[in-house]
Parts: sequence; structure tokens; C-alpha cells
Amino acid sequence: MTGKSPTGEGLPRWPVRIADVPAGGVHVRKRGLAAAELAAFAAAIGVESMSELDVDLHVKPYRGDGLAVEGRVRATVGQICVVTLDPVENEIDEEVEASFRPEAMLKPHLVHDEDEGMAIDASVAADDPLVGGAIDAAAIAAEFLALGVDPYPRKPGVAFEAPEGAGEGSAFAGLAKLKRGG
Repeated sequence: MTGKSPTGEGLPRWPVRIADVPAGGVHVRKRGLAAAELAAFAAAIGVESMSELDVDLHVKPYRGDGLAVEGRVRATVGQICVVTLDPVENEIDEEVEASFRPEAMLKPHLVHDEDEGMAIDASVAADDPLVGGAIDAAAIAAEFLALGVDPYPRKPGVAFEAPEGAGEGSAFAGLAKLKRGG
């Protein structure tokens, strides 16, 4: 079920319709993607490149009107080291767990809690909207991959070292000087 978005750009689409999911669920396994698809995933999660992607998801019925997704996404991504500005390769390995229900079922409602009194039903708040009776496994994979992206990638063994004298002119050094009365 791989297809491009209507504009031909962006992530591939891997739709899973609720009507097509049997009681035992369906398995969505994607790996060995084409370079254009890997580039689309890389752009979607904000990394320079992606050389490998392994999506392994199980989609099953949830609460009679929704879908639950469990599995794992793994990728090898190229990023730029924040210290040296050299390319660095990082591994992403994220567990996937998400649930989807029709939007009409997601309206928060109050329940009585013995300790808190009235509270919002947390089980409803945890679900995502199931739009048009389907989910997009590619979008779910990209969302969980993005969680695993290192925001400050560094080459192994590299650490940032401030230049000598840099602390003397910092705002905190100025505050310390004021505090001392000097």
C-alpha cells in the first residue's frame, strides 16, 4: 500500500483502513525503501539523510471503533555534529505505541475520581483522532522516529570546549561581578 502524497512530495502513504483490519490485526513491515522515500522521511524528521529504515508495526482493533498500533521503528540517519560541523551517523530505535478513535469519541468528559473529585477521563485524552476511518502507518513511523532524533548530535569522543576567557564576558560573569559589588 505504498503511494505518494497527492502533490508527489513528502512522505509515502501507507494507509490502514479500519474496515480492512481483522480481529487478529494486520502487520505493516517496511524496509529496503527507495532513496526518494528515505529522503522524504529524513526531511520529515529534520535530519540531513537517512540510509536505512525498518518499520515493524502491528495494527489491531481498539475499543470496537478504533485502531491500536504497536511495534518498533529503526533508522540510520545522517546529521551534522554540533561541535565540529562534520557529518555524523546516528541510530534511532523507538518503540511505537499509539491508539486512534473516531473524533466524536475523543470529546473529553468528566468522571468522578475518589481522590481528585471530578477529573477528565485520561483514557480518552490518550487517544489520537482516527480521521476518515484510516491511519497512515508512514506518518506514525515518522512521528516516532522524530522522537528519537538527537537534537545535539556529536561525533564520538568530541566535546565542546569554551575558548579561554569566554566566561569572563558572559552575562553570568557580569552578574557575579555586580553581586560582589565590583
